[in-house]
Amino acid sequence: MDLDRPPDPPDTGDPDGQRDSESSSQQIVRKRPATDSSSDPSSKKTIVHPSTASPSIQSLYTHPSFSEGPKSYSDDDKGPFIVHVSRETSDPASGTTIRALKFGQFLHTHKITSIVKDGVKNVGRNKISVEFSAAQAANNFLKNPVLEMCKYKASVPTYNITRMGLIKGIPVDWSMEELVESLELPSGCGAVMKARRLNRKNIQEGSVSWIPTQSVVLTFRGQILPNRIFSFHTSLPVETYNLPTIQCLNCCRFGHIKSQCRSKPRCYKCSQEHTGDSCNITKENATCLHCSGRHFTTQKDCPEYLRQIKIKSDMSQDNISYMEASSRYPPVRRSYAEIAKEMFTPPPYIPTSSTQSPSSPNRSYRKTVTHTPRPRADLGKGYDKQAHQSIVDVSPSTLPNGCALNNHDSTSPSSSNNLLENLVQMVHSIVTTCSDIPLPSNVAVLVSQIYHTVNNGSNQLSSMEL
Repeated sequence: MDLDRPPDPPDTGDPDGQRDSESSSQQIVRKRPATDSSSDPSSKKTIVHPSTASPSIQSLYTHPSFSEGPKSYSDDDKGPFIVHVSRETSDPASGTTIRALKFGQFLHTHKITSIVKDGVKNVGRNKISVEFSAAQAANNFLKNPVLEMCKYKASVPTYNITRMGLIKGIPVDWSMEELVESLELPSGCGAVMKARRLNRKNIQEGSVSWIPTQSVVLTFRGQILPNRIFSFHTSLPVETYNLPTIQCLNCCRFGHIKSQCRSKPRCYKCSQEHTGDSCNITKENATCLHCSGRHFTTQKDCPEYLRQIKIKSDMSQDNISYMEASSRYPPVRRSYAEIAKEMFTPPPYIPTSSTQSPSSPNRSYRKTVTHTPRPRADLGKGYDKQAHQSIVDVSPSTLPNGCALNNHDSTSPSSSNNLLENLVQMVHSIVTTCSDIPLPSNVAVLVSQIYHTVNNGSNQLSSMEL
């Protein structure tokens, strides 16, 4: 079952212009007594406190200063001081527009001062936001007769001068005026300008009834939302009231209900310009108006619906306008290329169990082609570590004083041979060979000295003399 949440307050969600929240609330009040006075056993008289519940119990309270006359800024209000301006029109669906640059020229022509830089902005098709530097300048602009002469209507946005909180546990037999009179507010908190009890929708056997709940929405004057308030010496915690996400069942857009819609009907099944009740499109072939997805436009998991929930949450927490909150989240409408790719790409074929052979469920009819692997070329001889090691390996020397050769030669003279005798034989063989050749005198003298020295075993001959 859903809570009965009225349309959004002014200047929060409808880009085409907002209805007055007071008239919407009064419509709800006028409808409730007819529903509650019925003899249906599912009405609130039989479900909730039948002994005390009464259709005459007040479910809405509005402070006189809040309902009479245009709203204005007080000395305690803090900026920004914003005024919304729209052009008066007899037919809201006539398509009247107003441009920021053109209206800025209008302000300059009529010498409207104290406007901040970049203070004139479009916030709707027929709505301009003008930001002033002081509260008194904004209030003076609201009373400027030139607006009425040029058929302009100016007002202070409700979200800029009020905060909405939610309290729970309020008995259903209390009237809203009785509740407001019993409240004790902390210092610095503005007065309660409006109190409204939430109702729960109940459907039994096709009949709809509204059951009052113990939750009450309070509208405080100013920008301060207290953490708690007191009633009859009892503490009541105050929560931030999250604005509901409302979708029109006529045009499928957000921010208003069907009874307030000024647009042509749109089908929530195929997004065409006709009512959804007369459309035979199934859910599998549906097209969403907002994201072009394969679902109904009213589906709760639609990306645009989830985006609207985030926007409403930011509006409630940060107390900002719908346009400012919506700029934080990019639109979900996809490009034409993405839509065409989804529409014209056939889904992959997945065979069902009925198309497969029951006798051989593991048999595959896919053609298998086997290619012989390409032979690899023989690799050339690479580095041989063992052969390289045998070349560079040096054998240990067999002589006591070392060896200059890699390997020991078995023909080399042993240590037992007489080195001197071998030397004498060598010199003798040289002299004998050269005996037939006449030697120079100096050479002959040296040879004879060497021969004489070798025979005598003298070591007096120096290396230089040799």
